[in-house]
Amino acid sequence: MASTSSLRFPGEPEDASAPWSIAAAAFAANFVTFGILFSFGVFLTPIADDLDTTTGPVAALFSTAVCTYYAGGAIGGRIGDRYGARLLVGVAAVAMSAGLLLTAWSNALWQTYAAFGVLVGLATGFCYPSMIGLIGRSFSERRRPAAMGFLLAGVGAGTLVMPLASHALISRLGWRQTYAVLAAVALLAIGWAATRGDRVSLPTAGLVRVTRLVRSRRFLLFFAAVVAIGPGFYAPVAFYNDYAVDRGVAPALAAALIGISGATSVAARLACGALGHRADPMWLCRAAFAAMTAALAIWWISDGNPAMLIASAVAHGVGWAVWVTATPSVLAGWYGVANLGGVIGIHYTGLGVGALAGPAVCGFIIDASGFGPAIGLVTVTSLAALGLLMLPMREAAVTGSP
Repeated sequence: MASTSSLRFPGEPEDASAPWSIAAAAFAANFVTFGILFSFGVFLTPIADDLDTTTGPVAALFSTAVCTYYAGGAIGGRIGDRYGARLLVGVAAVAMSAGLLLTAWSNALWQTYAAFGVLVGLATGFCYPSMIGLIGRSFSERRRPAAMGFLLAGVGAGTLVMPLASHALISRLGWRQTYAVLAAVALLAIGWAATRGDRVSLPTAGLVRVTRLVRSRRFLLFFAAVVAIGPGFYAPVAFYNDYAVDRGVAPALAAALIGISGATSVAARLACGALGHRADPMWLCRAAFAAMTAALAIWWISDGNPAMLIASAVAHGVGWAVWVTATPSVLAGWYGVANLGGVIGIHYTGLGVGALAGPAVCGFIIDASGFGPAIGLVTVTSLAALGLLMLPMREAAVTGSP
């Protein structure tokens, strides 16, 4: 693993706090990128009403952004492993800000697909896996789980704060002006994260070929499980708010549900990071899939009961947190820290496939038949994902050069 000093300009004095300043910048970047992306549920109805359309076509906009995020992550993660995160995260700052501004100025649904669906998605994809790879290179094996937990807590914190803030801003300014405000926030926060990226080019020795990954049984099993969990993972993000309002829940609580999931995930990510070096990360992933499946089952039978919806959001947040915190440790153990950004970017394209089939399909099912059949469908697919993840994943480590 590269030492802390390898992340400095030649001749720059060593700074023992440098790794944690990098983690703080990564926290901020995740807070903003995922906070904006996962706030989409509170924008869904205002956008649909403004553009004179229905839930299905606008929900598919979120699916497009998520799929673009994972496609960008597959490319960006490998670029970050080869050349460092600085330039890539700088591009993400500009793309996120431009995408939000163009979305705010759009007058037709196709324009929002090009702006939010492509640019916001790519910005998230360029930022997330490259920052994970950067953290992996910046911390020792023992301290890495805690640093990963802190970095990923930014996702949960953003998911807690940004939907509530966006809901308040939309009420005062409208959805267009709210996206313009968020564009400025994104440029500042992600731009700062870019300044903390790798300051020298990184060696490419030991990078795993993609063809080696796709021939790995355990990689393919894990990938398939992620594809299957995707619809159930993203359905609450897209539809908790509208479902709760449809069932007569107070709008403030409806908007807060995904925030509750985010708040729960912050605590769970930090706890998982602190304990991560003591637990088998694959068994943590299995427990996480079980929690997310339980969250969907509770949502399905809740019939709008506020206590049950809160319980569903809490279970979703715990499962989400444990899963994303444990996954980098699984993949680093299998393929090494030098490959972490690229491998995790490729791995999460499976979640992008699931996300495309999730909110988009669910949106049209909701338009045709209501929420019940849509939630039931993603509960079943999540149960299938848990079954895949329970299969044995023993395999010799994959190594190789680019």
